[in-house]
Amino acid sequence: MSLLRPTFSLLMALLFVAGCAGMDPGDGPTIGEVDTPRINAAQAALAAEDPSSALTLLRRAAAETAEPAATGLQLEAALLALMVDDSNPATEWLGSRYADAGEANALISAMVRVRLGELDGPDAIRALTPTRNPDQLPQRLIPFQLDTLATLEAGEGHWQRAVDHRLAMAEHAPPGWVQRLNEARLWEALMDAPLSDLREAGRHARTEPLKGWLDLAITIREQALEPNGAALALESWRIDQPSHPASPLLETRVVAMHRADLSPPARIGVLLPLSGELGSAGRAIQRGILAAYHADSDARRRPELFFVDTGDEGMPAPAAYREAVARGALQVIGPLTKSALRDLIAGGNLDVPVLALNRVDDVEVPPAVHQFGLAPEDDARAAATLALALGYERMAILSSADDWGTRVAAAFKARLEENGGQVVGHSRYADDQEDMSAPVRELFHLDLSTERQSRLQSVTGLRVHFEDRRREDMDAVFLGAFETNARLVTPQVRFQRGLNLPVLATSQAYPRNASRQANEDLEGAMIMRMPWLLEGPMPTRVESARDQLESAAEAGSSDLVALGVDAFQLLGPLRIMQREPSLRAQGSTGAIQLGADNEVRRSLLPTRVTRSGLRPLNLPGSDGAPSYLP
Repeated sequence: MSLLRPTFSLLMALLFVAGCAGMDPGDGPTIGEVDTPRINAAQAALAAEDPSSALTLLRRAAAETAEPAATGLQLEAALLALMVDDSNPATEWLGSRYADAGEANALISAMVRVRLGELDGPDAIRALTPTRNPDQLPQRLIPFQLDTLATLEAGEGHWQRAVDHRLAMAEHAPPGWVQRLNEARLWEALMDAPLSDLREAGRHARTEPLKGWLDLAITIREQALEPNGAALALESWRIDQPSHPASPLLETRVVAMHRADLSPPARIGVLLPLSGELGSAGRAIQRGILAAYHADSDARRRPELFFVDTGDEGMPAPAAYREAVARGALQVIGPLTKSALRDLIAGGNLDVPVLALNRVDDVEVPPAVHQFGLAPEDDARAAATLALALGYERMAILSSADDWGTRVAAAFKARLEENGGQVVGHSRYADDQEDMSAPVRELFHLDLSTERQSRLQSVTGLRVHFEDRRREDMDAVFLGAFETNARLVTPQVRFQRGLNLPVLATSQAYPRNASRQANEDLEGAMIMRMPWLLEGPMPTRVESARDQLESAAEAGSSDLVALGVDAFQLLGPLRIMQREPSLRAQGSTGAIQLGADNEVRRSLLPTRVTRSGLRPLNLPGSDGAPSYLP
C-alpha cells in the first residue's frame, strides 16, 4: 500500500501540470470588455489633467479584474506613468505572462516598449498596426496608439503618414492636454517636412482640415524671413479658415517661435581690423553693424555686442576668436580678409559659429563657418541670370586677364551653362591696356575679316572695297571689368559694329559716385547693383539702419557699410535659411540665399545706365516694378 502512495501523488501532479498547460492566458476577459466605475473615473481624471489619480484608479481597477484584462490595465497605467517619467511599472508588467495575451494587450505592450526605447522602426510600426480584431482595444487608448504610430512614422521620415495619424488622433477627442501635445507634434511634423513636399501635398489634400494645416504651414514657412511674417500670415489664413480646429494657443506659439527664430544670439563678438592699413574698411563695416544693431526698435531683444581688433595693433584672427569666446560670445562675425579666415580655420576648435566676411576656396571650411562677402562672382552669376531672363542665350565674354577677371568670367560661364546658355567666345585684355579695339575686334572676329581682305588684295593685286562685319552668333556681351576699363571697352563695342549689341557688366564697372562722363561712356550697359547703392524702397529693417546712419551723420554710401548691416541682420535668419535653402532674405547687399556649401550668396538688382544715372531695369513679367532676379 505504501508503494502506491508515491505513484498516486505523481499521477495527481502530472494531471495538475497537464491541466495548467492547457490553460490559455487569453481565455479570460480582455481589457476592452472591462467596464467599471474606476475606469470611468480614471478617464475623468485624465480629462482634468490629473494623470497621477488616473494611474491610481487604473491600478485599483486592475486589482478587481481577472486576467488577461488585469495586466492590460496595469500596462495602460504603465503607459501613463511613462508620460510622467516613471518607467518602473512598465518594466514590471512587461514581464507578465499576460503582457502579450490577446491583440489588445500586445498593442499596449508595444506602445510601452516603444516609449522605453526597446522597439522602434518598421518592426514597431507593424506591431502597432492591428491585423485581426482592432476593436478589442478600448477607444480611450486609440489616441495613444495613433500618437505612437505618428512618432514612429516621423522618425522614419514619413511626415505625411505622421500627419495623417495625428489628424485621426484629433478626431478621437483625446483629453485636452493630450490634444495640445498632439497639435504641437503635428505642427513639428509640418515644420520638418520639405517645403516642396508640402506644396505638392497641398495641391492634393483630401480633406479641408488637412488642406488648412498645409496652407498654414506653407505660408508660415514662406514668410519665415519677414519680421512680422508669422503674425500677418496667421491673420490672413484665419480669415480664409475661420472654423479650422487649430487652437489659439498654437497660433500664439507659432508667432513666438517665429520671433525667437529671427532673434540673434544673446552675445556677439565681432572680429574686424580697426587699426592699420585695413582700419578704414573695418570701421566702415563696424558702422554698418552698429546701425543695424540700433535699428531694432525693441531694445530688450538686442544682444550684447563687442568688437575685437584684428588690425595691425590688434590680435591675429585665431587669438581674437579665442578672446571673443572667452568673453562669452555665442556667435562671431568676421574676420574680414582671406588670409585671416584661412588662419582661423587652420587653428581649429571652432565651437562657436562664425559668419566670416570673406570667402576662401582653397581650404576645407568646417560646418561652423558661414562665408559671406562681397564676392564679384555673385555679380557675375546675377548677370548670367539676367541674360537668360532677357533671352540672351548665346553670350560673348570680354574680361581682364588677371585673377579677378578669370574668376568673374568662370562664374558667369558656369551659371549661364547650368541653365542652358552658351558662351560663344571669350576675349581677354591686360589690366593696363588702354587701346581696347584689339580685344573687341578679336571677340567680334573683325580681325578675321581684315585678314581675308589682306589675302584677297595680295592675290588679286586689286584695291578691294571692304566693310568688315562682326560675327552674328552672339546675343550680347558680358563685360568683366572695373570702371576704368569698362569705360574704355563699352564705347569700343559700339564702334566695332556692336551698336545694338546689349552689354551686361558687374557692379565694379560703374563708379561708386556717378558722373556725367561715366554715364555717357557706359550708356545702355546693364549693371548689377546692390540695393544699398540705389535710390528706391528697401526692406523696413534696412531703411531703419540707413536712418540710424543719417541721424548720426555717418557716411553710409559704402558697400562695406552695407556688408556690416547685412552681417548683423543675417544672424537670426541664417538658422532659418539652413532649414529653408529656397528662401531669400532681402538685404542691403542684395537678395541673400544660403548655398549648400554654407556660402551666403547674393542676387543683385539689374539696372541700366542712362545719361542721368542708373535706373532699375524692369524685367518681363515684373509689372513695371523693380524686382530681384528670379
